[in-house]
Amino acid sequence: MARLKSHFISLIILMSLLFPPVIPADSSYIMKLGTKVAWPPYHIDLKSGAAGIAVEAFDCVMVRINQPYVINKLPWSRAQALTKSGALDGFFSASHSDKRDDYAQLSSVFIPQIRKFYFLKKHFPAEQASYSIDYIKKSFTVGARFSSNAMNYLKINNYNIGAEHLSETVLIKMLDAGRMDAILENSLVFSLMVKNLGRSMDEFLSVTVGNKNMGVYFSKIFLVKNPNFLTLFNENIPACSLIKENQRL
Repeated sequence: MARLKSHFISLIILMSLLFPPVIPADSSYIMKLGTKVAWPPYHIDLKSGAAGIAVEAFDCVMVRINQPYVINKLPWSRAQALTKSGALDGFFSASHSDKRDDYAQLSSVFIPQIRKFYFLKKHFPAEQASYSIDYIKKSFTVGARFSSNAMNYLKINNYNIGAEHLSETVLIKMLDAGRMDAILENSLVFSLMVKNLGRSMDEFLSVTVGNKNMGVYFSKIFLVKNPNFLTLFNENIPACSLIKENQRL
């Protein structure tokens, strides 16, 4: 594992003695999980390891069940491929897709996500009500992150895809340049990115697609070897969930 690309960084999360486990898991085995290198505020890339609201929520569950783990920060497509092969035991933060169901099983969701299309108002000054999802599908070119479930959604539903890229920042530059008309992105991720770029959300018109809450996809190879793990993990999610009642699907 140490010879993977430079983006690959491992962090062993030590279980805090301040939070005794509710039910013991297999604490003799260190689970291997894959995440995006960075996807603020969910995943934040630190030299010392991994951080972010999704990592904190996941850690909360793993502390409760006394399960040590390693986080491998990887290109998102590689995290999924390594889970499929069994080299990783799972990946997060991930929303449901039929493609992922072929080789992994999604936990109960506990990480909120609202997906929206974002247009530049200077190019599309009409009111939000003018842009229904069907109208967007028929009339505009759209884009999303490469290998993301958002891009998978666009492809499955036959949207006119203008661009895709690994970087959300590059996607905004493409939007500025007119390479596409709208970006499909997580609302928290997009608003934080706009702020970090020194820009204002007032520049953008947003159209909500819907909630696509996230959890952890655990490899079926791992679950066959550990048939009680997913039930145990799911039972301990409520105490750690970031999803409010009005955000549930």
